Amino acid sequence: MAQHFLRESEYYQYLKGKRVAILGYDEAAREEVKFLLDNGVKVVIGLRRVDDQWDIVEKDGYIVKTLEDAVEASDIVQVW
Repeated sequence: MAQHFLRESEYYQYLKGKRVAILGYDEAAREEVKFLLDNGVKVVIGLRRVDDQWDIVEKDGYIVKTLEDAVEASDIVQVW
């Protein structure tokens, strides 16, 4: 069920304590990951093992898992 939030702060209050899977990793996803982490949201990046970005995610210091494992480990999924 979609939820409507009146204020951005309500949105991040809702996300606190949850884990968000970001599927895919490009410049926009990288910024979203930083923003979520800065707002106290747990994040995992989901990629295919053959994706070139896998090493980049690890170098950036984030948790990276296969797509299936990231989805399974998360409460919310964002596709990039």
